This record gives sequence, C-alpha cells and structure tokens, in this order.
Amino acid sequence: PKLSGYHVELATDFACAFIDRFKAQPFFFYLAYRSPHVPLDAPKKYTDRFPDAQPENRRKTLGMLAAVDDGVGKVMETLRKNGLEENTLVVFLSDNGGPGDNASDNQPLRGGKSTPWEGGIRVPFAAQWPGRIPKGLVYQKPVISLDIFATIAAQAKLTPNPDRPLDGVNLIP
Repeated sequence: PKLSGYHVELATDFACAFIDRFKAQPFFFYLAYRSPHVPLDAPKKYTDRFPDAQPENRRKTLGMLAAVDDGVGKVMETLRKNGLEENTLVVFLSDNGGPGDNASDNQPLRGGKSTPWEGGIRVPFAAQWPGRIPKGLVYQKPVISLDIFATIAAQAKLTPNPDRPLDGVNLIP
C-alpha cells in the first residue's frame, strides 16, 4: 500500500512501531530524518508556529525543525512507555551545518554547508544513556559520526576485524 502523510511524521511513526514491536529484545534502529533539507516542505501546522520568521524559507526550515523536535519527543516517549529509556543509547546529530539557500542561520559560526569553516562542520551531537552517560556531561574533545559505530560495537562487545580497523573511537570511557 502507498503511504501518505508528511515524511517526518511517517518516519517517526515507523520508528515508534518498530520499538513497540521489538521492545522485548535488543535492537538497533537508525532514524535519519530528511529535515531540514530541500525541498522545504513543512506543513502549515508547523510553519504556523513561526509567524514572524522571514523570509518564507526561514519559516519552512524552522517548521521542518519543529517536526523533527516533535518526532524525537515521540520516539523518546515510546522508549519511556516501553520501559526502555534507561537501557537505550540514543544519539542525535546533524550531518553538516545549514546551507544559505534554506535561510539557515549558523551564527555565530562562520560558513555553512560545503565549507571547511565551523558553520559547515560543527553540528549538534548529543547522546543519552541514563546510568551510563552522566546527565549534563559536556565532552570537550572533537567527535565524529564514525565514533557512533565504534561506541555501539564496543558496548555490544563486538570485536572489529584487525585487518579492517574502525575509524571511530568508543566514546563511553
């Protein structure tokens, strides 16, 4: 059957259904929202939250971010409802800084997507794992998305092939 609806909400609903279905066993779920990204397509119920944002592309970008915020909240609530929050490593990150063509604002950082400056490479990266990562901890060293795989592999007690070493590091220690 063909799915209909807003892509952020569909991805969120699928993630929550997956968690509900596999709550009794260990699982890995990778949720990659396409937001905010072109085409800018936030529904009115999200852009209406930002009536004063200008230009219109800024309202759409902010609306898409609001949809992601709501989606992450729903996923976290699903983990909580199923008693999984305390035993689940959740990582949130972006792939790059915002581009200028969607009215992103990387201030006070210089540059944006496709630039070597901090506005292009410094992105949100947050992790939560109650009981394993202290609440409010700020990690001062540089982190890269490749560290996620190395961290998950280490926590799952997997041994990487020495002929193909991982590029990332385990962040938990």
